[in-house]
Amino acid sequence: MSARPTRRLLTGTGTWVLLAALMTWTLAPIAVMVFTSFKAREDVFQVPARLLPSTWTLENYATVFTASTMPQALLNSVVVGVLVALATLVFCFSAGYAMARFRFRSARPLALFILLGQVVPLTVILLPLYQMVTAANLLDSTTGVAFAHLAITVPLVTWMVRNQVAAIPIELEEAVRIDGGSRFDAVSYVTLPVCAPGLVAAGMFAFLQSWHEFLFASVLTTSSDARTAPVTLTEFATEFDVDWGATMAASVVLTVPIVIAFVALQRYFVGGLTGGAVKG
Repeated sequence: MSARPTRRLLTGTGTWVLLAALMTWTLAPIAVMVFTSFKAREDVFQVPARLLPSTWTLENYATVFTASTMPQALLNSVVVGVLVALATLVFCFSAGYAMARFRFRSARPLALFILLGQVVPLTVILLPLYQMVTAANLLDSTTGVAFAHLAITVPLVTWMVRNQVAAIPIELEEAVRIDGGSRFDAVSYVTLPVCAPGLVAAGMFAFLQSWHEFLFASVLTTSSDARTAPVTLTEFATEFDVDWGATMAASVVLTVPIVIAFVALQRYFVGGLTGGAVKG
């Protein structure tokens, strides 16, 4: 066997081994979470530990849906996520379009200033956001949590939308203007349809960021009426004990909707992330 086929075989084998190791590393915690959610309490603390439960049970899921505030928390998370996604798209499309199409002296410093919001630690802006939410009488409300989450989503989504708009030839909008249309017509009939995959990706990103956010939601909510699902996960832990079975069941319930949404919107998500990579 010559050197080149041998090298190619070794390279291919090494690549597959590396991918298998990465997949195992990624999926192993998920498998533990799923199987633990079906274990009875005595199985969770069994020694030696076993991945599969000796007795399968739905008791943990019954606890989540009947003996906790997780159903209300899931509803709150959906409401907050939808509000964040819609508000992010409205604000960021306006800002991203302006940054991509209009040229003014402070355009680049402004763009860099917006991006700085993505690298600032959340704890730095926690106190100002708390004061703003309190002043607006939005404390302990889903609207207040959604407002705080915009500080997480707006900076990066603005850049995502800007790249999407910049990738669209401006001549398409100019053709609409030449035919007598306004800029609003050009944006409505040309830019928005072409940007649709990117906007879906941006909206999904904003929803995901809001869905699993814990810090702001835990500080800005004090009751189950506004508490989101990640915060409610702590309900299954007491000072001296943790109900791991119910915690894992709640984690599965929290994860499944996101997996379904991602699979359903996968082609839009991938197209949106890559659509602005090369300016057309």
